[in-house]
Amino acid sequence: MRKDEKQYRWILASVMVLALWASSCESESGDDITEEESLTYSLHLNSESTTLQEGDDPIVVTLSLDQVNQTGQSISVDIKTSGTAKDGEDYRLAKELSIADGDQSATLQIEIVDDEIPEEEESLTIALNEDLADFLTLGDDTSLDFSISDNDKEEEEEEVTDPNGEQDEIDISTLASKFYHTDAVTVTYDDTWVTITTKDLPDHESMYYSANDPLYASYNEPNNPDFYKNPGSIEEQNIVFKLPRFPKEATIKESPGLGPMGVAINSVVFFNQEAGPGDDIFEEVNTFDQYEGHPAGDQYHYHIEPIWLTELKGSDAFMGFLLDGFPVYGTHENGAEITNDDLDDYHGHYAATVDFPNGIYHYHITTEYPWINGDGYYGVAGTKTQ
Repeated sequence: MRKDEKQYRWILASVMVLALWASSCESESGDDITEEESLTYSLHLNSESTTLQEGDDPIVVTLSLDQVNQTGQSISVDIKTSGTAKDGEDYRLAKELSIADGDQSATLQIEIVDDEIPEEEESLTIALNEDLADFLTLGDDTSLDFSISDNDKEEEEEEVTDPNGEQDEIDISTLASKFYHTDAVTVTYDDTWVTITTKDLPDHESMYYSANDPLYASYNEPNNPDFYKNPGSIEEQNIVFKLPRFPKEATIKESPGLGPMGVAINSVVFFNQEAGPGDDIFEEVNTFDQYEGHPAGDQYHYHIEPIWLTELKGSDAFMGFLLDGFPVYGTHENGAEITNDDLDDYHGHYAATVDFPNGIYHYHITTEYPWINGDGYYGVAGTKTQ
């Protein structure tokens, strides 16, 4: 019995030692877990530069932690953007950054899109999303403000030649095909002249056509209760304009005088901003038909915007020529409405157009008096017969 008792006591002591050792391990393991769970990381953003320009190399942005990542996994953070610059059109960047386990930082690149569109300076702000894991906090520097400047404006300005400097001759015969109402207008040209022969017959409705004409229509414009019909009518004309094929600025500017001073692409002639003797042009506007034309005797014409054409072809389209060979365009340019303040004394300016991308002097129609022409022809006038 003594031997069995001794053996029993030895086994009991061994079990107690093992129990104490297991308890100690659990305590140490628990301490380690608590220590790992208590770790927090502070996030920070920085960049080598905040001034960006089209054509530059990509800019590097760095996301960093205040200590090495010891979570055993990657730490991922979402990026949010704001500002006037547009993602995909003005810049490109990744919208998520991940810092690998064992690392303390990660980088992304901001790529600036180099387009050919002149633009004002734009802004871009990138920041860290505030929806974070519990062990992450935002530092004081988690937002960056960038400016993006354009590199196209100077190049575009250089493309348009100074009208007072030397320049290649501009050939207006390239616009001959735009005169579309071929039953009423023809355009021919030789080495010197562009000849336009017109019957001066509008291709739109008017109450000034005779009642049996297919284009006759009574006045139906409700916005002018002061309208009254003048005693004239639309009759076929035979007017021949000879315009310089390569128009030049005149040393002495010539007044158009009364009567036709140019011709529109639908055969109708342009008159200036003056009424006939004894008449008031601001009273005459009440005799304009629904497409803003009227006859003087039997000669139909436009003093102001030919809305039939601006609606049909577009408000920035080529509308016709004046007698000096310089083109007339609509009420808009590059998407903006033209006003008198944009134009010179002759109601024109030198700028690029769709038809002449290297620039040409041209007139603009405006909604303000004097509407089509100002103090005379800018260029050397051709001739007209009627």
